[in-house]
Amino acid sequence: MYFNFNSKKISGVISILPENTYKMEDEVINPEDTKSIRLKKIIGYGTRRRAKGTTTLSDLLLVGAKKIINEKKIKKEDIGGIIVCTLSQDYIEPSISCIIQGELNLPNDVLCIDMPQACAGFVVGLIHSFLYLDQMQNKKILLCTGEVFNRKSMENEPKFEHPQFGGDIANITIVENSLSNSEINCSYFNDGVNRNALLIKHGAFRHPMTSDIISKRTTNIPCTGVIMDGSSVFNFVQKELPPALKDIINRSGHMVDDIDYFLFHQPNKFMLQKLASSLKVPFEKVPMELTSNLGNSDSGTIPAVMSTYLSDILLTEKHLYCISGFGAGLTWASIVMENDKLEFCENIISNL
Repeated sequence: MYFNFNSKKISGVISILPENTYKMEDEVINPEDTKSIRLKKIIGYGTRRRAKGTTTLSDLLLVGAKKIINEKKIKKEDIGGIIVCTLSQDYIEPSISCIIQGELNLPNDVLCIDMPQACAGFVVGLIHSFLYLDQMQNKKILLCTGEVFNRKSMENEPKFEHPQFGGDIANITIVENSLSNSEINCSYFNDGVNRNALLIKHGAFRHPMTSDIISKRTTNIPCTGVIMDGSSVFNFVQKELPPALKDIINRSGHMVDDIDYFLFHQPNKFMLQKLASSLKVPFEKVPMELTSNLGNSDSGTIPAVMSTYLSDILLTEKHLYCISGFGAGLTWASIVMENDKLEFCENIISNL
């Protein structure tokens, strides 16, 4: 499906990081075994952030929301909607968006929507934000993303057999209507036939958690982790993304060389290098170090790239972005948009 919008923009990004950093080599039994060495070379693992055992995504999001409100980066009365894209729900019900609305004491008519989105979550959330903003001329949307799948709650946590690449983070992106009349072009695709290439099997209603599964867990996570067919996912990205990206760039009236930055979901460095090479894009236009420093946080990776690696640049002038998220679903969604300079773009460290 394709979407076209006008006069929308991202005005600010804040990423909230847990305070604790872990070296991936310190978390595995033998970092020098063949598989670990190969994964380090391909994926480029290094460090990651892990939240404390009782921290939820709403805890992190509220730290960021209260900060930007207290610093007058947004007024409560200007918030028209809260959209949360994550797999790390606090509860089955109520939704995280309703928790945030209540904790911030926002008006009852604020739109509150949670969507169970993973790797493509930020882009899917942006598209939904643009759609709702067409009905909210004087309001702004808090687009909330991130995960807390990797919480560490055991003092003497057993080491993992092989490196773990997930990282915990929360992000708030402010999306609003703009005086600019520049066009935004979006595409959004799904391949549910091959959905099992990325699967979290246990923890919901089809395969509930059992006492036996819980007793064998080594970390306090709300599920048993991702089951991934790595080759299928890699092939999916290399097959579907280059033509989809070229198509949406062409529909926007631009050429690949016109794009200032390609803001991609960050599964690993190797996959992004292959994707950039397929598009014949210089690596300096494709930030790809996030997994090495913060880990893979699903819907949280793209705003984390903006706030971690491009903050100074994005605060100075407008840029033409190609933004793309891809993964679980299988889902891939892309946006080409020229965006004004940001009003704020930063990382903060919480004590969570």
